[in-house]
Amino acid sequence: MLHRFEPGRHGAPEYGPELDLEVDVAVLGAGAGGSAAAANLVARGLRVAVLEEGSHWQPSQFRPQSVWAFRHLYQGRGTRAAHGNGVLVLPGGRGVGGSTLINSAICFRTPPSVLARWRDESGCGRFTDGWMESCFARIWDTLGVSVNPPAVQGDNNRVFKRGADALGLRGDWLARAAPGCVGCGSCQQGCEVGAKRSADRTFLGEAVDSGLCGVYADCRVDGVETTGGRVDTLRGRTMNPTDDTAAGTFRVRARHFVLAGGAVGTPRFLLQNGLYGAPAGEHLRVHPTTGMIGRFATDIKPWTGVTQGYYVDQWERGFLLQVYNAPPDQAWVQLALPPAEALQWMADLRRCGMAGVVVHDEDSVGRVTRGGLEYHLGDADRRVLMEGLRTTADVFFAAGADAVVAGVHGAGAVPKGADLRRAFADDTSPWDLALYAAHPLGTCRMGRRADDSVVDADGKVWGWDNLHIADASVFPTSLGVNPQVTTYAVGLTVGAAVAERAA
Repeated sequence: MLHRFEPGRHGAPEYGPELDLEVDVAVLGAGAGGSAAAANLVARGLRVAVLEEGSHWQPSQFRPQSVWAFRHLYQGRGTRAAHGNGVLVLPGGRGVGGSTLINSAICFRTPPSVLARWRDESGCGRFTDGWMESCFARIWDTLGVSVNPPAVQGDNNRVFKRGADALGLRGDWLARAAPGCVGCGSCQQGCEVGAKRSADRTFLGEAVDSGLCGVYADCRVDGVETTGGRVDTLRGRTMNPTDDTAAGTFRVRARHFVLAGGAVGTPRFLLQNGLYGAPAGEHLRVHPTTGMIGRFATDIKPWTGVTQGYYVDQWERGFLLQVYNAPPDQAWVQLALPPAEALQWMADLRRCGMAGVVVHDEDSVGRVTRGGLEYHLGDADRRVLMEGLRTTADVFFAAGADAVVAGVHGAGAVPKGADLRRAFADDTSPWDLALYAAHPLGTCRMGRRADDSVVDADGKVWGWDNLHIADASVFPTSLGVNPQVTTYAVGLTVGAAVAERAA
């Protein structure tokens, strides 16, 4: 049985009744931010323990089934949602690798205008153009970021590109951290062929290979012990992954602690343990989206090919369009139609294409509390979302679709030639929108002052000498693009800052 710190990958069956660790740095969370931070910490010769509530997974263990994935790989078994002036589904990953286990591996560099705003308005001095470019180069190399070849893109992506080209809309194939993708279309259930280069197989793998990092899965942190302005110890329970019951207890003592539980988990940890009050949990940003299905005369088989391989760049209008795919069970849930009509669309699913709108999120308001999630879609963001839906319909019709169905209750199936401004009106109520978002950000934002931010420019929590945050919760504003790369860059940046303090 494992009792004290050992490098390598560990899980509940090894721990026994008590696990006692003492390290230089303890990292709470094994997603993109925590893994990148760990990689930079061990590079400076520091001994690191990474704690994760979820389990270790090998590609051969994944199953291309929604029910299996929700049970094993998703926070709240895929039911996590925010409530406000509508309902917004907000999934998140669970396991060593975090949300990189279930995302589509999309890689966008942080937009330069966003970085400039972070530096100018929020004092994020470490995010210089030169430093971020070095981070991006390292991320691209470590993740093997590339554009997948046409042979694996699938008709779902090709059809949307055809429509965008016909309208003269600027678009491109998406760069992805999946160089070996075979187009099986099951990214959201875990990559069973091992083609996706998730955090557990890249940055965390580097950390483990150094001989200085131990990754402890199945560990649920319950509380902290502090002295003055310092955190001394994390304590909690080791969990049986089969039935989620307690198997034992653990304690982790460290000189420095890094929180990387994501924009939901991290502020909740601070609030539940009295480590920070307001504004922890405030300023939730999510990139609200909804989907659209277009029906064609020929087969597309949208469940095959690269899950998300093509996008249309409408940044200046406040949104991106991105192709996505979904297995039949999830496609059924998305159809905002009466049952009989929805069944007919399901019968035609092999002839359908899928795409959605990703909105910057500028005037919406959300927050994370100790027990829930709140989100109110702003009027401006709602209008941008509806404009994006109309543009998505234009693209589908230009590609040859005869009708579209969007995540708008009451709109029904909209045929080609219909008045799109009437079908997808600007004043559509948020309650009539099937809202979804996979990019929670900003709930422990970085800033210059403790009264309106949670961490300083080094990612250090205000008021604590040895507590840092290295995940998307520190983003000062909305990002406007998929956040995976920026989250890795934040992890590398905060990891470097902690290493300087620990030297």
